[in-house]
Amino acid sequence: MIETVLGPVQAAGVGRVNMHQHLLSDATALCRPGAEPTPTDEKVTVYNLGFLRWNALALADNLRLDNPQLAVTELRHAAGAIDLVVEDTSVGLGPNHPALPAISRAAGVHVAAAYGLYVTSTLPGWARELDEDGVYEHLLGALTDRIPGVDYRAALLGIMGTTAGFPSVERARLRGAAAAAGQSGASVSVRLDGEARTGVEVVAELVGAGLPADRILLTNADEYLDAAYWHDLLDAGVTLEMCFGTEMQHVGRMRNPSDGQRLDFFESFLAARPDGRWVLGGSVWTKSQLRRYGGEGYDHLTTRVLPELIRRGVAADRLAAMVTREPLRLLDRPPHPLTTTPVEETS
Repeated sequence: MIETVLGPVQAAGVGRVNMHQHLLSDATALCRPGAEPTPTDEKVTVYNLGFLRWNALALADNLRLDNPQLAVTELRHAAGAIDLVVEDTSVGLGPNHPALPAISRAAGVHVAAAYGLYVTSTLPGWARELDEDGVYEHLLGALTDRIPGVDYRAALLGIMGTTAGFPSVERARLRGAAAAAGQSGASVSVRLDGEARTGVEVVAELVGAGLPADRILLTNADEYLDAAYWHDLLDAGVTLEMCFGTEMQHVGRMRNPSDGQRLDFFESFLAARPDGRWVLGGSVWTKSQLRRYGGEGYDHLTTRVLPELIRRGVAADRLAAMVTREPLRLLDRPPHPLTTTPVEETS
């Protein structure tokens, strides 16, 4: 059974899955000055897209996906080619869980919500204060009872955030998440720091807390196109996620590879690792990635990326594993009855 924002659905009835998207979010906790003077108009417009390509974190407006009706319009472009999207907005990145059912219903696309705690610097006070047991209880409730403030459950835990130093507080959060997921048969998604090489250590922390490695998804693996590292991670038994469509930088802070670089690396690596497990996503998390503002939109994966992988010779059955079989394996878990009273987050 797969938990969606409109209730549980049978995995057998779901086809293609986009494993990583953001429909409504507020990532302004990541906002910081750019390397250039800020435009007079601090709203995202066609006139400042060039600025944003080099200063992606400089405009708070760019870091907010805050229009439910626009989310419906944008998601409708993917309807028909995608059956289900995973809404991956963690606590710390401004999720809007109450608005998701209406978006899913109006767009005609299943939406499965992940629920997790992002990096410490983004978290509200109540989330920072949770110890390992508190994380376990909070996340278990999201999986088996309901996500705080709504009447549906999380499909999986995530995205759990980690940083380069992988400090003890992050380790404790991961252990709590692993225990909650292990008890409920769910998966956990984790974002690794792209500049560090702590992935094997992160996996070991989760496995040591009782989560099977094949229930671990490492998101945004396209941010570290390092073949030796990828081999190590796959050898540890996890699934890797490739996201396409994020081609931006913030000078001195972050720099994304291009989709061309992603595709070249992925094509080569697939040939070298026929036993690897992958899922695919888009990770639209800024306004400038939406069609309305000149971006690729939520249909980029099916409109451009999958046809290009086919053109490059990736077998149809292998792509089906990436967009259907593996996502469904990670999302499918035993059903749980709902209680009657929604849980609330502490402010």
